[in-house]
Amino acid sequence: MKIGELARQAGVGVETVRYYQRRGLLPVPERQGRACRSYSPDLVRTIRRIRLLRELGFSLDEIHALFQDEAEACRDVRIAIQRRIGTTLADLGDLRRRLDHLRAALAWFPCARDRRACGLACLTARSGVPGGSSPA
Repeated sequence: MKIGELARQAGVGVETVRYYQRRGLLPVPERQGRACRSYSPDLVRTIRRIRLLRELGFSLDEIHALFQDEAEACRDVRIAIQRRIGTTLADLGDLRRRLDHLRAALAWFPCARDRRACGLACLTARSGVPGGSSPA
């Protein structure tokens, strides 16, 4: 099949297929003379796997490592998923702290009406807000 058909069946754009080729995730088939490249139907499944792993939060480098090391054994994939769970939990903790800081910033913000003399200057002058100093 041609690259456009491969992309369509896999649910991605042609540029995504080319990008995955540049990253070493997909092979680049040889041209047969002046003819277009012919792609294996098996690559549809590979692209779908890449997309699933991306949805699970894996970077393309991590996916490449899984493919290169032939780590498709259940044990290796489970270990990779467990690591991803750990980093996701850490990211979630960071997001929760950011949410707490945003809520604190909103609580410290001195007014709810539009005043030109207020804004970021008032926000950063308050304590209890990241980047803020002692109360004025």
